[in-house]
Amino acid sequence: MVDADHVRLGRIAGKLAAARAMPVPPKAFGVEAHGFVLGAPLPEAVVAEFEKRHEVTLPPAFRLFVTELGNGGAGPGYGLCRLAPSCCVYRRSVHLARPSPYLPGPRYFGDWVQRYEDPPGTGGSFLRGTLEVAHHGCSLGTRLVVTGPARGRLFNLDTEGPIGPYVVEDADFLAWYERWLDEAVAGYDVGWFGERLPLEEPELVAALTGDPSPERRARAGESLLQLPAIRDSSWTALADTMTTDIDATVRAELLGMLKRKGDKHQRRLDDAEAIADDIARYARSCTPPDLTALSDLRRLTFADVLAELSSHDLEQRRRAAYLAQQPWRFSEENLSQGVLNDVASGLLGDPDAFLRSYGVAMVDCFGLAHLHPRLRELQQTETDPWVQSHLTRCLAERPPSTSDGSSTQAGEDWLDPPF
Repeated sequence: MVDADHVRLGRIAGKLAAARAMPVPPKAFGVEAHGFVLGAPLPEAVVAEFEKRHEVTLPPAFRLFVTELGNGGAGPGYGLCRLAPSCCVYRRSVHLARPSPYLPGPRYFGDWVQRYEDPPGTGGSFLRGTLEVAHHGCSLGTRLVVTGPARGRLFNLDTEGPIGPYVVEDADFLAWYERWLDEAVAGYDVGWFGERLPLEEPELVAALTGDPSPERRARAGESLLQLPAIRDSSWTALADTMTTDIDATVRAELLGMLKRKGDKHQRRLDDAEAIADDIARYARSCTPPDLTALSDLRRLTFADVLAELSSHDLEQRRRAAYLAQQPWRFSEENLSQGVLNDVASGLLGDPDAFLRSYGVAMVDCFGLAHLHPRLRELQQTETDPWVQSHLTRCLAERPPSTSDGSSTQAGEDWLDPPF
């Protein structure tokens, strides 16, 4: 009896053959490089040796694909990665056996590295329990969870950007791969594939207007705009949600999407700046004020951040401090050196390790070199390995930062993955 996975595998093989036979190949990203051709499948003995060496068993759907259909070649981005190089040769063999912490749900926030990854210099490993299956250009990639509670799922990641991992909604590797194949042939935008929700247009509108998760409502809007064409009613739903959603960040994200992608759908968004002003007023009226929305709208002020730094809620303070250590968010403000000193000093003395690390980042990113003696004092007593790592980087000899964030090293690298 043929099981469901083998049925899916046969269906995928047929769709690949049909795509190769098309008189005019789809213009999807990466197709010119692979032409819908997979590499040769791997012998069972090769896969078994890989599993033994890394002390894991590959997720069933992925294992079936590489042993019976192909290893590398046609796939999202520049094509599927081959199995052998997908786990860096410099990593210890236990790298894949250690559970990955990432779970389905909203995209992880920008401090994800410090929250979920091993500190540098502690003998740990980066992105444990996962292997890369597709590379989308620059620092964008897709990884398969091999070990951990989300085993078999895939997540997208920008290793050099300010946003964290996002576990895509496809149930397993075969579902993810077949959706890519269908969307590539249908003419969808499949750049950084997996970001779009796997829903049809009516379902996306329903999610946009009724899903309880703000993150998913915003992603439904982005997914609609990735379709080759959308109905007038869908555009109207997007425009209405942009001004009525209860979550200010959803409103701000939809405004940015409609501004960027309106031309693609032959639609124009009038009065975008006035709409942004209205959303900013709404964001400040929320409890607590929505700093993320204000940042997305480029209307965040240091006064907004200062108010939240005094919150009794630890996560609100962490979010505010994370924003405070990024000068480019306040590029049009003439920030008082005294205010910056007070904020950085307060963070350096906070009992929370995250807040101390953001204090170190403020010293570096705003060029507060006169606080370096305070950092050296902290270096003698600090017990958190992540804060110690940030202190070492800040006090190392390197080009100085400036208060406008224009240095060669300022800001964006503070929570970079420790490759």
